[in-house]
Amino acid sequence: MRNVSARIKNKGYMAIVAMGVWMLVNPAFSNELPNERVIHLDGTANTRDIGGYLTDDLRTLRWRQIIRSENLSRLTANDFQKLEEIGVKTVIDLRTDKEHDRSPTVWQGDNPPQFFHFPVGDSNSDWFNATRKMMKGNKFTEEQSSKLMVDGYRMIVEEGPPSYTKLMEVVLDQSNWPILIHCNAGKDRAGVAVTLIMEALGVDRETIMDEFLLTNEIARIAEKAVLLSKQSKKQRRNGRGPSASAWFPVIGVQPEMLEAFYASVDEHYGSMDAFLTELGVDQDARRTLTASLTTEQPQLVMSE
Repeated sequence: MRNVSARIKNKGYMAIVAMGVWMLVNPAFSNELPNERVIHLDGTANTRDIGGYLTDDLRTLRWRQIIRSENLSRLTANDFQKLEEIGVKTVIDLRTDKEHDRSPTVWQGDNPPQFFHFPVGDSNSDWFNATRKMMKGNKFTEEQSSKLMVDGYRMIVEEGPPSYTKLMEVVLDQSNWPILIHCNAGKDRAGVAVTLIMEALGVDRETIMDEFLLTNEIARIAEKAVLLSKQSKKQRRNGRGPSASAWFPVIGVQPEMLEAFYASVDEHYGSMDAFLTELGVDQDARRTLTASLTTEQPQLVMSE
């Protein structure tokens, strides 16, 4: 009887996961926002350019050089063609080995980029195990999901430096541009990567936070959270399940997450400057990157 119950529970968990995947790729959730930095792809809902932002000394990040995204395994042939038209030369995948092997990127195009796999985190680590346990239990609260995700950003600081060091080495080499950086959902590990790049360029933290939170708008997280809540409640006999507010931190982002990342950096390294130096991005490297990845004059967005 216990085995039967476990199988039913596992099927419910898989149904919820499938629902989440469906929402990511369903045309009803494709992005139609008039946001110039959104790159519209059929197979993702969270692909965008970080060009156009201003640094502290009023230089402008160049467009179509650094792109952030989510899992690329669902892209269509037209999506790959669009990325080739943009000129993507390099793809950096920050997913775990398990995520990478389960959903590999199979490039459909004539000019595939070079691929780097720099996993942040281990699928068998305490944090990933806690995440799976929470999801399978299907009865978590907003407080529990928020805490788990905040802990995930601390995990990134503790386990991510080797991979982010390799990432920054690739970013510092202009011959690798344009670069597309992605993880699984395109919000946490890729979000930290973009945060590090913008910090190295001297973008102020308010702007970095705005960029980080843009995922919620672009990927329509609030609407997806409502649907996931309805779906998860159907999987339980008593009709109870995580609320939309409980799902939101799992599939979206909150200021507390990036704040936890910064706090953890300060705790372990003393400052962001020291952390960047640890990653191989000292002041000379930052000046060189700023000179090449920014311009003194504001740039209009390049057409897709």
